[in-house]
Amino acid sequence: MANKIDRLCVCIETIFPYTIPYEEQIRTCTELGFKAYEFWYHDMMRDGKGGWLEKENAKDLDVIHRMNQELGLKLVTFALNSPHADHGGNLVDDRGTEMMFRELDRLIPIVQKLGVLQLITFVGDEVPGEKRSALLKKAISSLRKMDKILEGTGIILTVEPLSHPKYTGCLLPTVKDAGDMLREVGGKNVKMLYDVFHVQIMTGNILASLQEYIEYIGHIHISGIPGQHEPAEGELNLPLILKKLAEMGYGGYFGLEYYPLQEPVPSLKKTIEYLKDVAGF
Repeated sequence: MANKIDRLCVCIETIFPYTIPYEEQIRTCTELGFKAYEFWYHDMMRDGKGGWLEKENAKDLDVIHRMNQELGLKLVTFALNSPHADHGGNLVDDRGTEMMFRELDRLIPIVQKLGVLQLITFVGDEVPGEKRSALLKKAISSLRKMDKILEGTGIILTVEPLSHPKYTGCLLPTVKDAGDMLREVGGKNVKMLYDVFHVQIMTGNILASLQEYIEYIGHIHISGIPGQHEPAEGELNLPLILKKLAEMGYGGYFGLEYYPLQEPVPSLKKTIEYLKDVAGF
């Protein structure tokens, strides 16, 4: 069974309760046969009230490195900044942009040591009183510089569009917004994180948009829609979508970023059964 799910990547941040230590979350992935996982933040932790607290080494990256070596796991990706860019900076104002460049420079050697393939980034929110076109121009300029910084590192930066109303105010709410921006960037090391949930909520037309932007897609997130729960419980035929992606030439991971209605272990087992026979795994 394990060799059929090698390209499924468990987002431990959403699958497991935050009260379970991350080391236990990672080991559980291994016990279920997964070879890859991801998370959101290495330097923030839950505050117990639904929010986040900044904490250096909230996830000890040296510990994670040892666990990956021991268990034969791949940490595929984690976030450079937060969705509303209130942590880690943004690409819409000078101070936030400087912060993001510093963080990227700091993380590159760490990410290379860990063998992480990608870093997730969010451009930031619209700014009252500033034209959207000017904000996009600023973001494009910064992403071009980041693309050059990442040249030869083996690391890809993936920009994620986020849907309304969950992320009202974000500068990139649709796959078209993100795809058109990446065309302008024109880089090899900056791509898109295509989250099927966000795309379906905003515009739908999943297969057509995948086909249009396939060359810019670096990572995929899947969940059941509209609730963002178990993939098997949603309105989309995800096995068909993943099969079509393989036919389009997508060779990356499929991130299981969903909020289970069941306990994590039976939920993940159910998801394996739902997706294990998809072509390309």
